[in-house]
Amino acid sequence: MSLVPIASLGVRHGVSVRGMESMIRLASIMHRTDYWRRGRTVERLGIEQWSVSELTRYVRDGKIP
Repeated sequence: MSLVPIASLGVRHGVSVRGMESMIRLASIMHRTDYWRRGRTVERLGIEQWSVSELTRYVRDGKIP
């Protein structure tokens, strides 16, 4: 589910992602799959310690902090 990485980033940086979490929960029920467990979270992507500015620089310039 492609919303998991976005929701995971929001949770990590204190942004409310209640709507996305609800959509992920509904999709998990419909498909009988735990997308939070199977999805790409900030931890699985290895970016859980990156700040917002580091993430922005990576997206903008492609440079790993």
